[in-house]
Amino acid sequence: MLIVQPKKFEAKGQSGGHWYTASGSPLHTQPDGKNTTLKHARKQDLYPSVTEMLKILDKPQINEWRCNECIEGAYYKRPLDDEDLKSYKKRIHYGLREKQGETLGFGTRVHNQIEDYNNGIFNHENDPDVLPYVLKYIEWSKDRLVKVMAAEKVVVNHRYGYAGTVDLVGQTKYNKFPSMLIDFKTQNVKGNKAKFHDTWPLQLAAYRKCFKPMPACMSLVINSAKPEAPVEKIWTTEEIKDAWNVFKRALEIWQLQKKYKPTLGNLQALDPNNLQEATGE
Repeated sequence: MLIVQPKKFEAKGQSGGHWYTASGSPLHTQPDGKNTTLKHARKQDLYPSVTEMLKILDKPQINEWRCNECIEGAYYKRPLDDEDLKSYKKRIHYGLREKQGETLGFGTRVHNQIEDYNNGIFNHENDPDVLPYVLKYIEWSKDRLVKVMAAEKVVVNHRYGYAGTVDLVGQTKYNKFPSMLIDFKTQNVKGNKAKFHDTWPLQLAAYRKCFKPMPACMSLVINSAKPEAPVEKIWTTEEIKDAWNVFKRALEIWQLQKKYKPTLGNLQALDPNNLQEATGE
């Protein structure tokens, strides 16, 4: 496995899967600007992202949210005069996609500012609308983090054939954990009770498998409803082991369904306590 410093990628409104080269370079789009597809991956021997693997799993919480948004949209946006059913359905679905875009856009903006802070290049003036939310993360960081070891690092698992980008690896004040793999999520938190979804530890478990020794895993929820202290959850070793078993099977199903598995290599896993030497920084 290998970790490298990726270039920043902006989707520019395009949707598509994320793909990486064996050396860890993001290749989400092709030189002609088109999204990278499975067809490209077969020719270029690319590694699919962890999130791409997890798309094959049902996500009840997301499905419920979509259903509720459609119902609410239909309730408040009644059919217009002479509007047929087909047009009405398109209008309701468009409203859902617009709401999803707003939600994802907010999360991306917060994530980008946190990334800049962790990399030491944060500017308070870059995105003032999300600044109050980012400041709450900064307060948490100063209280919990001892050292940022890596932020926005690409990990490539050559043994199993997948890749992805890790939000943060750091040393925390939880002394029993030499290193912590931290994944950021934005969520409309109610009553300081964040919902830690079943798919979250699967993603962490996949990233964790790219390190040796393997770090502890944390999900950190940023409240999108109002600026509040982030809510954290450190997953137990057993939870992460179970999550890895689920992810591995999802990976196997994805590879069987797509009839694709990248060429596997023999690179060593990265020591989270020696990231700079391993990445040549």
